[in-house]
Amino acid sequence: MVENLDKKALNMKKLLLSLTILLIGMPTICWGNGACTTAMPFLKMGMGVRASAMGKAFCAVANDDSAVHYNPAGLGQIESGQMSLEYTKWLEDVSYTGVSGVYHGFGGFANMLLTNEIQTTTEAQPQGTGKTFREMDGIFGVSGGISLTNHISVGGTGKVYSQEIGNENAKGFAGDIGFLCKTKQMGLGLVVQNIGTKMRFIDRKFALPTTIRTGLAWTGSWLTISGEMANILPEKKTVACVGLEGWLANVIALRCGYDSEDGHGPTAGFGVRLKNVKIDYAFVSYEKFEAIHRLSVSVKFSSRNVPESLNAVVTERIPEQTRIAPVAEETTQRRDQQLDSDKKAAPQAPCSYDQWLADIKEKEKVRQKQSSVLATATVATMPSIPAALRTGTSSVPTLQPAAGQPTKQVKTITITNDNAPIFSGPGTKYSVITTVPEGVELILVDDSKQWYYQVKLPDGRLGWISYVNCQK
Repeated sequence: MVENLDKKALNMKKLLLSLTILLIGMPTICWGNGACTTAMPFLKMGMGVRASAMGKAFCAVANDDSAVHYNPAGLGQIESGQMSLEYTKWLEDVSYTGVSGVYHGFGGFANMLLTNEIQTTTEAQPQGTGKTFREMDGIFGVSGGISLTNHISVGGTGKVYSQEIGNENAKGFAGDIGFLCKTKQMGLGLVVQNIGTKMRFIDRKFALPTTIRTGLAWTGSWLTISGEMANILPEKKTVACVGLEGWLANVIALRCGYDSEDGHGPTAGFGVRLKNVKIDYAFVSYEKFEAIHRLSVSVKFSSRNVPESLNAVVTERIPEQTRIAPVAEETTQRRDQQLDSDKKAAPQAPCSYDQWLADIKEKEKVRQKQSSVLATATVATMPSIPAALRTGTSSVPTLQPAAGQPTKQVKTITITNDNAPIFSGPGTKYSVITTVPEGVELILVDDSKQWYYQVKLPDGRLGWISYVNCQK
């Protein structure tokens, strides 16, 4: 009886080792003598199609729902709600399914790896006993991130993992801690993954693949380059990965990368974005196994509210064809003259949104002072001046059109994608004037073109934006 139990345990250990190598495609998790050094290699598998196509070099990027896997600190800087569904036909009849979502600094995910039915064999019946079993690995977790400053955020993830092979199973808990610093173009990420206790399977304990990742990323108007170093503590080894992503008209993304971990290699992929829906594909190669193809569909379903003060600075809501009181009219003329002066003095080279907004705010302060002085000098003789002008605030007064003259409706568009490029003409062949973050509202000047809208920027310049990056 004891001998049979020992054989069963030995067979299950061999089966676990074989499935780990075969299914996950990570030969380096085991030493040459067959002793497995870490448990749940599923935890090391790249989650997220976009990140996988970039060689898993993503902890310094972390700007979509994949942040729940690569760096939860990124959740503190994501401005829109997102959800993704991923499916992969893995090695040797193994399927992988994952779903993840983020909303206002919080996220959740569920990932499952499942094999087809496998014949049970014994030493006495090597061709099979007629019984079957399957392996099922699962990870379920929640994440949260918060911004400490405009550039720095931190976050954490708690997850439950399980592994089931036939009638044997194991469960446990693990966590991730992340840090992310992002400036205009640079990103620096640090994350510690899979912090937890050892997993017990049958009569042995296996350490989790606790990993420390550090990454650096550079992001331009259409190009992202990222690199990452990962130190897998239980295995005492360091691996590197690099990734690149380029966008064409902010609609089509081309990606490639390289993962130096043993058994891995080059990666590639692409993405297509139409309004709030994005489809991503990744090609992941292995040295000793066939390459796999990964596919996902993502949806953006909400945005964080942009403060009214920001919209007041970014948009001009004064109707053009109105007749108002003399003082208000003079104030409007002064503002128009100042706007024309700003337009002439505006730099023609591309500028960052932060610099752009800082300039606008500074000019708005000057205009407020001018309006305040003008209103104070005339308030005694002009009691009908609107309250907004008398107090010198930046809010726009309600203006009444002349009798019999209709009010001109000001059309606006709202940016739906982050870092949306503004072109100098209606097409990607024209130069990029600047990029605008998600949620900003701009005045619509011309919507007669088929694919592009002409908009008015806060500094008075005119530009063109693709219809896929905004909505009326």
